[in-house]
Amino acid sequence: MNTHRSIDRPLRIAFIGGGQMARNHLAAIQRLAVPATIVGVTDRVPTAADQFASLAGVRPSFSTETLLADTQPDIVHVCTPPSAHFEAAHAALDCGAHVYVEKPFALTSDDASGLIALAAARRRLICAGHQLVRDAAFETLMARLSELGTIVQVDSHFSFRPVGAAASRGEIRALGDQTIDILPHPLYTLTHVLESCNPSGTPIEIAWAKASADDLHAVLQAGDIVGRLSVSLRSRPVASWLTITGTRGSLTCDFVRSIVSGAANTGTQPLEKILNPIVEGSQLTSRTVLSLARRLCSGASYPGLASLIEGFYRAVARNGASPVTPEHLLRVTAIFEQLVDRIEAAAYGPPVSRLRPQRVSAPPRIAVTGASGFLGAEIARSLHRVRGIGRRPSADRSHDWVVADLGNGLAPEALAGVDTVVHAAAETAGGFEAHRRNTIDATRHLLRAMRAAGVSRLVLVSSLSVVRPPRTPWERQDESTPRAQDPRRYGPYTWGKSIQEEIVERDAPAMGISVRIVRPGALLDWNDLPGLMGRHLYGRWHLGLGRPSLPIAVCDVARCADAIAWCATHFDDAPPWSTSWIRR
Repeated sequence: MNTHRSIDRPLRIAFIGGGQMARNHLAAIQRLAVPATIVGVTDRVPTAADQFASLAGVRPSFSTETLLADTQPDIVHVCTPPSAHFEAAHAALDCGAHVYVEKPFALTSDDASGLIALAAARRRLICAGHQLVRDAAFETLMARLSELGTIVQVDSHFSFRPVGAAASRGEIRALGDQTIDILPHPLYTLTHVLESCNPSGTPIEIAWAKASADDLHAVLQAGDIVGRLSVSLRSRPVASWLTITGTRGSLTCDFVRSIVSGAANTGTQPLEKILNPIVEGSQLTSRTVLSLARRLCSGASYPGLASLIEGFYRAVARNGASPVTPEHLLRVTAIFEQLVDRIEAAAYGPPVSRLRPQRVSAPPRIAVTGASGFLGAEIARSLHRVRGIGRRPSADRSHDWVVADLGNGLAPEALAGVDTVVHAAAETAGGFEAHRRNTIDATRHLLRAMRAAGVSRLVLVSSLSVVRPPRTPWERQDESTPRAQDPRRYGPYTWGKSIQEEIVERDAPAMGISVRIVRPGALLDWNDLPGLMGRHLYGRWHLGLGRPSLPIAVCDVARCADAIAWCATHFDDAPPWSTSWIRR
């Protein structure tokens, strides 16, 4: 049986999941006083694993099993999408590693109980990404609890700006997913306070809750203490704070500024009523300036993250206890699961009764590659129901989904029942090798799968960038303008798209596949202009770049998607070549 002993050498750290949050973990680890060495990474998206491995100076592994067998880590960071947390954490614990899981720790109480039981059986520590409890401001707030007398009420509020084109347009499922994603932070901080102020251990229960796709309001109760939870994608300004109110006063922790404010007095005396707003205003100003200076000097983008990871590493190295207790993880997961059920019911509708036979609808006739991307998601929306093909699973239940990395190939079965493919997947970043794999090779693999599956119609989403630049100031580009003869000189993206078009023009007819090619201009969402076009400064003030009369070849992503969807549904009427852009 494995035993948990003290470790007197640098800890060996591996990552399952190499996305942006994993990179934040890596940056935090590099600032720790506890000696630690990154030994490996794996990710279902090979490019993500490659990029993280390059940053960490390690070799990527092709699977979780290979990573654990080859690196023998002391600690594994699970930074996968939430749906894969249980599988990854279970595998790491089973191989004898201690595990740090990003929030949410688990999606269900059964999963949480299973992981905690396995950790206990293997005598390993487990921790969740509840970093706000180690934010310096929150720790100050908790240290001052005694000043507030008997705690009466705790308010936890989190308002957030929806991210992505689909969310900004109010698509209900995308909003529901984002509300669920941000819920753990205000929930675990509220739960932590209720636990600390309730030494008798009275169960924390949901007394009332109301949810929509983009809002959640709930009242929790722990004995005589009431906890009010508010999570919103609609509230403004963007904020994250927690206020503790007692019989002798109240204090507020502002997580955005990482400060504590409040006079912490009863506010019943005349002088207190007059001076309290002045005191709190001066605290807000002075402490915000100091907090900003500390953050700039430290370089920490996620307050509390480095502190929590260091606390966990010290516990592993010294045979101590995890900074996040199993009991806390179970309480948070139980409440989280109930609240998520309410959000999903609002976002997705009530589940179909298992007592009635379900009618199986016909499979979608159109497949969209890259269906979860910026443009691909809009194309799927415009077509209403498609078979989405992408590297990651999707929670959008209005479409059929196939998880596949086109750079590695595509099984013909993925296109069963399909008669038209909209190919919107392509590399948008990285160098020539990334574009070769994810644009050029992916297109070759798609054509082979279409031929094997008998799919005879392809709408290729190309780019206006492939068109030869004007040779004179008065030359105008149109569908008859040829491609650039040497696209490599214009960068990896233009090169990849140009070669992609050449492959489709040359190979598709020989495979019995008819093609329509759409070349959009630069895509944008008018609700969120990219940096090259302007900046939102403050309030109603914006900075615009360029002359008012300057034409820019840009296209609204929703309008572009509608045009591409029309080509797919009116394939025979669509022109062989078309551009999609608007002069603004």
